Amino acid sequence: MTGGRWRLLATPLIAIAAGLGVGGLSGLVVFGDWLRPMGAVLGATAAVVVLARLATGRPFLPTVAGALAGAWLIVVAYVPTADGGTSWIPRGETLDGLRLVAERAYWYAQSSVAPAEVETSLAGAITLAVVALFLVVDALAVGAGFAASSGFLLLAPWLPALTLERRVPTLALAGALAAWLAVIALSRRSDRGSWRSRARDGASPAAPGAALAATAATVLVALIAAPLAIGGPGWGAMPRLTLPAALGGTSRLDLEIDLRNSLTEQSAEPVLTYTSDSGRVDVLRAYSFGSFDGTQWDRDPVGDTAPATGVLWPEDTGSPLIAEPGTLAIRFGNSAESRVLVPAAPRTLAAGSEWRYDASTDEVLIDRPEGTADLRYTVRQAVDFHTEESLRAADPLIDAGGDSNVPERYLDLNERIDIDKVRKIAETITASATDRFEASLALQEYFRGANFEYSTEVAPAGGDSVSAFLADGRGYCVQFATAMVVMARTLDIPARMAIGYLGGSSEGSEWVVRGRDAHAWPELYFPGHGWVRFEPTPAVQTGERPPWTDVEAAPEETLAPEPTERPTTLPSRAPVPEATVEAEAGGEDGSSGFPWVVVLVLGLAGAAGGAALWARTRARAAAVTDAESAWETMRRRLGARAGDDTLTPAETELWILAEGPDLGDDARASLALLRAAVEDARYAPAGSAVEAEVLAGWVDDVAHAAREAEKGAQAGR
Repeated sequence: MTGGRWRLLATPLIAIAAGLGVGGLSGLVVFGDWLRPMGAVLGATAAVVVLARLATGRPFLPTVAGALAGAWLIVVAYVPTADGGTSWIPRGETLDGLRLVAERAYWYAQSSVAPAEVETSLAGAITLAVVALFLVVDALAVGAGFAASSGFLLLAPWLPALTLERRVPTLALAGALAAWLAVIALSRRSDRGSWRSRARDGASPAAPGAALAATAATVLVALIAAPLAIGGPGWGAMPRLTLPAALGGTSRLDLEIDLRNSLTEQSAEPVLTYTSDSGRVDVLRAYSFGSFDGTQWDRDPVGDTAPATGVLWPEDTGSPLIAEPGTLAIRFGNSAESRVLVPAAPRTLAAGSEWRYDASTDEVLIDRPEGTADLRYTVRQAVDFHTEESLRAADPLIDAGGDSNVPERYLDLNERIDIDKVRKIAETITASATDRFEASLALQEYFRGANFEYSTEVAPAGGDSVSAFLADGRGYCVQFATAMVVMARTLDIPARMAIGYLGGSSEGSEWVVRGRDAHAWPELYFPGHGWVRFEPTPAVQTGERPPWTDVEAAPEETLAPEPTERPTTLPSRAPVPEATVEAEAGGEDGSSGFPWVVVLVLGLAGAAGGAALWARTRARAAAVTDAESAWETMRRRLGARAGDDTLTPAETELWILAEGPDLGDDARASLALLRAAVEDARYAPAGSAVEAEVLAGWVDDVAHAAREAEKGAQAGR
């Protein structure tokens, strides 16, 4: 192709590559009708650039024309006037409208749970980014003649997904790469001369070897530079997800939700608060996952919905009312969920016409532009609905084929999983179980045993994450819940994954649910009763088991110790007998000589005491090597005041503050800092960065304050 006419074809190809770049958002947003106006704005902008290039020979004037056209189209499509109309002609108020739309998009993106529905402001922000990418790449590749180098920018939308091991639409990625390579093939470059002359003339075609080398260098640098950003600023805010197994990705589980981010970057951020007349709620449920391909869960499809009135539960409870309910008054923060959080038991709520209930997934949907943000509602739940007796009562219905009431996907096992191996383990664990309840309980207790460890650092493996987890023994709630679901299915027990929050911690008269309370758990089906939550994740993260999983029914050796009552006083010290020294015969006059023996004994005792104190101080310092060891050292030094070892760090902190005399402001601050450090060590990808010496100081502050407070309390009795 001679002259500069290759540019007329290159510009549409660049627009296609930029548009396909939204595929990098797969799993973060829900693709839908918003793609059409985005494509229209991008196409119209590209058309303006092509027309301007026909009218002028200046390399960058078409880019300016396209920028003006694109900006006007975005304002028309996404920035309404004050009265809600269309801004055909930009006015003074248009800038305020742009600012409001940008703020709205930022707030929505920050508060939404992936995959997020794309509302108007977010669609406008995505469209602006796509159009800007197109214009910059077009100016670089077509205007300046650097077609191969422009690949750096065209790959940018895909790099977070690729380097963070996230699934991407393969065809969209292939299409973007093909469009870029086509631009390189069309481009004509001179072996000599400045970029200005190349941009003006598009003189001679590039040598095939040079074009190939430039392309390979672009890909190579991108693949090297992107991983170098791992661990850098902002890394913790990025989701950790997976490539398709067919492309050789790792097996890190991908829930297509921002669960890890909730446990790390936003761990202390409040999600909601609630009051309850029946104490801490077990969990607050959002939605469920039913299909698992060995590495990734897919959300359950929405079934038939009905107005969210009456008793909301997948099974008929036999009554239109809940007897002796517990009442929760829930107040959301700025979290824009598309599902209303509800307890995992039959419940009723006062709902508006925009609230719908899907019995197949046990989800309460809300059709509200801002989702659950700033939502307030009251829930009445059946407090003691799940019991051992009610679950065992499902046995006759199971024998009669009651499992046929649920979709087959809740028994599906993907061929990537080593099904025979997992089934053998499950059968061994449940060999002594006589019914579904006992089998479910045995599976739960297996994962809560000593062979497994709670950790957010999950080692990558092949395409079978369950077998990798069973071999490694380390994971967080996603891995524990996934493994129990798969094991249950190998035993022909319908099972699925549920996502929501633990009940939070008490703060005054309210309970506060924070990002770190985000949780995944398995639900197993009991015909005639419904879907029942079990808790395989160790107590270090979840606390006590659900009350209906009666610990007496589990093997004794797998049970965690029950909390022990803390004594109200410390043991009194035994009286120390007074030392007596017999006078030794001195000279002939009977006078006592200088007590050298006593001095020697006292000196040796003092040296031994000093050595013991030095050794104890060194031992304490050596015992504290990281946040986890500091936390265990503090618990050991506090003894019974630290509560049971099944308590989470937040619950332990509350227990320590509630039990015994007040520690004082400094010790309370040290305890809070120590609790935050151990939570970072357990839940944050980078762990805790606090030095061991600082951690040891916090431990000493808390232990010393507790000891002095107890002494003061005893003296006052």
